[in-house]
Amino acid sequence: MLQAIRNSIVCNQRYQGLRPLTRSWTGFTSSSGRIESNPSIRTSFIDNMSLEAAWLPKLPVPPLEQTMAGYLEAVEVAVGDEEQKAETRLKVERFISSDGIGPKLQELLLEKQTKEDNWAYNWWMEDMYLCNDIALPVNSNPGMAFPLQFLQNASNDNDDKHNGSNNFVQNVANFISAILDYKQLIDRQLLPQDRAASREKGQPLCMAQYQRLFASYRMPGLEQDQLKSFPPPDENEHIIVAYQGQFWRLEVRHKGCRLSAEEMAFNFAAIMESTDGQKTLAGTLGHQHYPPLGLLTTANRRLWAQWRHSLLQDLINARSLQSIESSSMIVCIDQPFRPAVDDEEEVNNRVDTNRVLQMIHGGGSQWNTINRWFDKTVQFIFSPDGTSGTCYEHSPAEGIVLVQVIEKALDNVLALQQDDNGQQQMRGRCRRATLTMADEDDGGHQRCGSNESAIDVVSHPAPKRLTWKIDEDIRKAIEIAASDVDRLVQDLDFQVFRFTAYGKNRIKTFNVSPDVYIQLMLQWTYYKLHGKLVATYESAATRRFQLGRVDNIRSASPAALAWVKVMDDPQSTVEEKIQLFYRAAENQTDVMIKNILGQGMDIHLLGLRQLARSIKTDEAMAVFEDPSFDIVHHFALSTSQIPTTNADSFMGYGPVVPDGYGCSYNPQADCIIFCASAFRSCEATSAARFVRQLSDTLIQVGDMLENRSV
Repeated sequence: MLQAIRNSIVCNQRYQGLRPLTRSWTGFTSSSGRIESNPSIRTSFIDNMSLEAAWLPKLPVPPLEQTMAGYLEAVEVAVGDEEQKAETRLKVERFISSDGIGPKLQELLLEKQTKEDNWAYNWWMEDMYLCNDIALPVNSNPGMAFPLQFLQNASNDNDDKHNGSNNFVQNVANFISAILDYKQLIDRQLLPQDRAASREKGQPLCMAQYQRLFASYRMPGLEQDQLKSFPPPDENEHIIVAYQGQFWRLEVRHKGCRLSAEEMAFNFAAIMESTDGQKTLAGTLGHQHYPPLGLLTTANRRLWAQWRHSLLQDLINARSLQSIESSSMIVCIDQPFRPAVDDEEEVNNRVDTNRVLQMIHGGGSQWNTINRWFDKTVQFIFSPDGTSGTCYEHSPAEGIVLVQVIEKALDNVLALQQDDNGQQQMRGRCRRATLTMADEDDGGHQRCGSNESAIDVVSHPAPKRLTWKIDEDIRKAIEIAASDVDRLVQDLDFQVFRFTAYGKNRIKTFNVSPDVYIQLMLQWTYYKLHGKLVATYESAATRRFQLGRVDNIRSASPAALAWVKVMDDPQSTVEEKIQLFYRAAENQTDVMIKNILGQGMDIHLLGLRQLARSIKTDEAMAVFEDPSFDIVHHFALSTSQIPTTNADSFMGYGPVVPDGYGCSYNPQADCIIFCASAFRSCEATSAARFVRQLSDTLIQVGDMLENRSV
């Protein structure tokens, strides 16, 4: 029977263009000894760069009975129909029985686990991202606001507009230079090893996500997207600068020589002046403005793939697309974002919210959405009003990895600014005494180098505006994309909420983890608003394993349901409420530990489902085509903890389902910052109602636990 299933899987995979199970799905060495990779996830060279991957443990396959018991618990909480629950229990019993299909699928997973570095990685990547055709802004790409004081020098210099502009571009250049310094450590595999801070403290963590940050691009496909990757730069490296919907290629490293922060600032200023029509850079076509091609990246992925295919028919477009896709990052220089709101007081009270919205979607086609290319992994965003941050494409890495890189760079910016004393800098690259824009007959290069020695002189290419050949079909496509993204922008209901009554320091006095505590607060908040609990997603890092990404901590548990019910019962005693709170907290902690140690339920279910799909029998698909399976995977509450060292920096995102909420949280010592989201098109949800109820929940539970008998 098992061999027949294996043969069926291999046969179906051949028809579907997939690989047999005896080959690698991860881009590492396969059983044949050759480097293999799934064609939709081109990461072989990146994953092989990760030196510790050879000795990190492989992601385990949890026991089948454990996973299916957890699944039934999720069904018990999320499914309201009792007959449906009973039917689901019968299907699960048949699935895990000794003569059922479950144990046979489990054996195949165990076989796959022994042969691959991470048995789940490609399946998870495709299911979570690459096969998902939904538009990237709001739905997939998170946005992070940097601390306001980062660009304070530029925004405060009101007395001298010229000096203020100089300060702005210099601060931007200082940050990008610091990022490139950090990227160089990544490229050279010199980053210190990340290690677990708890639960087997000190265990090494997989570093592969760092290596994908600046070397990946999500390319739209007609059937599914592909995650392209590019080798680390040798002597040449470029970034893309976006300004007023125009895209420029800037060589930050040429023949091994990297631009200094001062030279980068000069180039940023020159790009802005040229786009504004004040100057013309060598090699550019006057002051021509192209339609905002970046809007195409906001569309449904399959639609954008069709438009991209049309663009590629012209060599000019193909070259411009290649420049964007192979760039290390995109630097977006925005216009100050001030959405139209009638109430001036509301505008002033929404500063934090607007900062994150500018990062998530840019404000729409009439604002800074034209200044984005959402397929690129990392986009750093800067506005002269002091707002800055990032929008990142989620598939290559988790947010916490990017946050760590950003915070290291922000820490170095002050040092770079202190070095800015009007003198030339030696930064381990090459010394520059002059920097001039070349004439047309000089080939569009910048001449730079020391006056002391001709050996140090390096001819650096001038910034080059990307050119496009746009036909009427593409112009119409841009109009369609603009209309669609504007509706999406208007639909997003988003609010940054700073809870200042207490933070993680006080929570720890309750003898509970801040993360566990906040998750339970979110559960009761949802229950008070909607009278039920729903499938909840909280990402749990699995970086203790090779190519580990995340699994799902399901906070909507039977223990959590019992607690929120007693909290809502006026007849229950305080002692009962406290007792059930700690019971729910203990359960939540156990689930969290299981997940980070590779015993999570959702990744295992994904693997079983993928194998069952390959078999294509009613018996194999009975559990996975059951209505309960869809219900427990409809994540109406999508959450994650995204801590930062600075309380003025936070990350947010949109809901993952039309009738759901997104809620990130950033616990600080004496406050908690929440980024809550919903869709205005859903009458049942509201970000404002959610945060008001959440504030009440935090106060009520905090007071209850503060006054408990110890």
